[in-house]
Amino acid sequence: MGVVKFCNSGALFAAALYCGVCRAEAVVHRVGVRENLDFLEPGRAEKLDLYYPADPRPGEKFPGVVIIHGGGWIHGIRNADREINIGSNLARMGYVAISIEYRLGDRENLKKYGKIYPVNVLDCKTAVQYLRVHAAELNIDPARIGCIGGSAGGHLVMMLAVTPPESGLEPTAPYSGVDTSVQAAVNLYGLMEFNKNCSAMRIAVMGSTPEQDPENWSKMSPNEHVTSKTPPVLQVHGKADPTVNYLQSVRMKEVLDRAGVYNELLLLEGFGHAFGLQKWREKPLPPMVRQRVLAFFDRQLKGISEAEAGERFAALEAFEKAHPEAAKYGEFSLLGAVVRSVGNGELTVSRERGGELSTGFAYDLVLEKLRSTGEKLRDGMPVEVHGEMRKNGVIDCKRIIFRSGWESADAFFARWRGKVLGRRGILRRKGEVWQLQLDKAGKKTAKLKIKPGRTEFFECVPAQLSELKP
Repeated sequence: MGVVKFCNSGALFAAALYCGVCRAEAVVHRVGVRENLDFLEPGRAEKLDLYYPADPRPGEKFPGVVIIHGGGWIHGIRNADREINIGSNLARMGYVAISIEYRLGDRENLKKYGKIYPVNVLDCKTAVQYLRVHAAELNIDPARIGCIGGSAGGHLVMMLAVTPPESGLEPTAPYSGVDTSVQAAVNLYGLMEFNKNCSAMRIAVMGSTPEQDPENWSKMSPNEHVTSKTPPVLQVHGKADPTVNYLQSVRMKEVLDRAGVYNELLLLEGFGHAFGLQKWREKPLPPMVRQRVLAFFDRQLKGISEAEAGERFAALEAFEKAHPEAAKYGEFSLLGAVVRSVGNGELTVSRERGGELSTGFAYDLVLEKLRSTGEKLRDGMPVEVHGEMRKNGVIDCKRIIFRSGWESADAFFARWRGKVLGRRGILRRKGEVWQLQLDKAGKKTAKLKIKPGRTEFFECVPAQLSELKP
């Protein structure tokens, strides 16, 4: 389902600076988001989400950035909190970013294909081609493309950076012959020595051991491909990372240095694995992490000086200080909220968990509305249930919400991980008894207590601001 997102700020258009090409550019942009877009060959299920400046000037072109999620090459989602955070920050600062899915080495795919390599790499390269093919409609300068990713995504980012066409890792469809090169890469705690200390996970992805197929295992190791033509690289790694040792990034820096490649390495004391630009778990990251990443892209893709990049970041911080809610990129939805008032640049809602929030129009809202529906409950329907949990795992339902156009159950569980307002799951009917399947495997369920006349049924649909009435 396409979800409409909206943001605005009355003051942000006034915040402008002059870049090296002597034209005014808005420092802080409105953010637009389009979800669930196709980018691979027909028949592929993997999608992308697009984050873009929603206020381009006539003829204005932005750099493009591919965001690649982590998950050990076998799981992970394109719209997890980390990817939303990165995409929103980039779009706010004048980049067109796509957060992509790629073929994962999950049980179903391994059973079907036997291995995932090299399709996972080719999918990421196809994303670069997608930006170039659609550059005109997306307001992208095709000569300025970067990439960023964490963990397995950081590894795949570096594969984009270090493997030229002659490496034999080039897609043949759907954009055969389109340039797959990137001009800047940000590796967040990714594995650089894929062919060392191999794990069962990596063996499953490759469909072989290093001894059985040393050539392809070497191909999947970014540090084996670095040349003087490798684009600039920024690496960020926590020194307390228990999953990928930070020395992987240290050794990669040494390889880049020997090749004469411009690179930066930022090591973080006391931080572990899997962070975005602003926090690790619930712990805030030092502000310099976000600043360094944005400044790196500014200098490499926008061609501006370090001082100008600093001014741009100061403008972003000033905007967020004036609009504290703007730092909560992608975290707020009107689903499960009651609109209290709309007007005069303010949107006031109350949340299920109590309290009112006056948002203004300053950041990226997922605008959705609930409407009463005559839809009858049916087996297999993805829903959100609001009500009280009774003893013995029974939910006494007050309302049940379903979404028009929800995808598969797997996509449903992935989309809402970590964003639960009510209890989300898949409706299952056992005779006359309704249950809520709470996990993808169907091992966790809750019995639903549905009373006619007391349980309301709603459909959740995209909304425009004008449709949200108190």
